[in-house]
Amino acid sequence: WQIYHYDLEPMSSFFGVMHAAELVHIQFNQATGELEVINNLPEPLAGAVAHLSIFNPDGVLAAQKDLPVNAPASSVADLGPVQFPATVTNLNFLKLELHDDQGKLVSNNFYWHKLANPDDLTGLNNLPAVTLNAQALSADSSGTRTITVTLTNPSKDIALMAHLQLRRKSGDRVLPVYYSDNYVSLTPGESKTITIQADTSQFNGEDGVVVVDGWNVSVAPASFTGVSIAPNLEAMPENSPDTGFAVATTGLRN
Repeated sequence: WQIYHYDLEPMSSFFGVMHAAELVHIQFNQATGELEVINNLPEPLAGAVAHLSIFNPDGVLAAQKDLPVNAPASSVADLGPVQFPATVTNLNFLKLELHDDQGKLVSNNFYWHKLANPDDLTGLNNLPAVTLNAQALSADSSGTRTITVTLTNPSKDIALMAHLQLRRKSGDRVLPVYYSDNYVSLTPGESKTITIQADTSQFNGEDGVVVVDGWNVSVAPASFTGVSIAPNLEAMPENSPDTGFAVATTGLRN
């Protein structure tokens, strides 16, 4: 199974971003404080490993732990409560990864979390700005253009909610478009690769441009054969003085 986002916002909780409709899914249960693996497959999940990392807002890794996972078919495996050591700050970040018995990444999740006053997340406004690096490759085959973008966080800080949007070189959005992921958070030094696919005819003979924005994220402009990378300046909050919210007003409809 391949999970795609159809240029829509992914399902999200108030505190984190999850991948919708995963048949095997790792999550932090906010209500109970438990780490869980949901197995919607008709067969057991055996020999898997859950990896938990907890980061402070300054990007320092405060704790990490591996947990064995054996989940019966169509069940929720409770891995126990997340233990927060004394070195963890009140505002923190949880990075969850689930690997199968062959070491392949099956599911991942990322949360922003507070130990006290969990509804007050204004501390996220204090995250330092992060400029990501990007590499991209564009290829056409059988009427489909596939653009592969690898984002890298070169900083020592958390890059929260990096968001990709595909456009033509002229600036208009390409629609419809499929993203393997379109909101990603990157810990210090981490890289993630996103695959983007659209009908070649939707580019009107133009190269593609992938624009990037995020909570505290921008990207270094870069050009490659058939595709370029640029910051999405329209998504910066200062460009929406009336509301203070991030908006994009150009090229939303073709």
